[in-house]
Amino acid sequence: MLKKIIQKEKFHPGILSFFINYNFLIRKSINAAIKKYANQLSGSLLDFGCGTKPYKALFFNVNEYIGIDYKMEGRNDDYSAVDQFYDGKVIPFENNRFDSVLCTEVLEHVFNIEEVLKEFNRVLKMNGKALITTPFMWEEHEMPYDFARYTTPALLFIYQKNGFKINDNFKTGNYIEVIFQFCLNYVKNILPSNKYIRQVFLVPFIIFFNFFATLFSFLLPVDQTAYFNNVFVLEKIEDV
Repeated sequence: MLKKIIQKEKFHPGILSFFINYNFLIRKSINAAIKKYANQLSGSLLDFGCGTKPYKALFFNVNEYIGIDYKMEGRNDDYSAVDQFYDGKVIPFENNRFDSVLCTEVLEHVFNIEEVLKEFNRVLKMNGKALITTPFMWEEHEMPYDFARYTTPALLFIYQKNGFKINDNFKTGNYIEVIFQFCLNYVKNILPSNKYIRQVFLVPFIIFFNFFATLFSFLLPVDQTAYFNNVFVLEKIEDV
């Protein structure tokens, strides 16, 4: 039960997460973005880089939810929720198979991003929708499989080049949240590697940084020249 609670708070931050989750600031932004646009994805959905499918329950308009992931050497991940595996080149489904694609916090781990987008285009039906989130301000992670950070103009160009219309896009987080999140990341990174000991020492820092990030974000003008994520809602308008 405790593991289930921690897993839920990791991806769907609530009040408890404010006190225990050192990724609270960025995760609450991603979760809010996916919730906001989940109703625009319907029919048969492909979750690319699905992991444990943490956002599956948010997609009420979906009647088929298929997860695909890439098994990386040296990663000790839980693949029990994965329906199919990606070989790094071809998504193992036929053309025009899906009505929707979800891809959240994955494309920074893809070296051949344009090949992947062409595959999204291929397996999506015409006028199918894609919801994609990518980090902008975030530390290196899942090394050595962290390859890129993309600005908003770069993503606009790449998505449109690969047959997609931009239905909506926005940034999550703000300058203040980024500063406090990175301070917390620094403290986490210098603490002992044992996850249980680290979590105990982290709790007062988590509360401190989450509180003041929330307070100052409310009191001070919003600046998004530094931010956490780009969120895009795409629509396939042509085959590539």
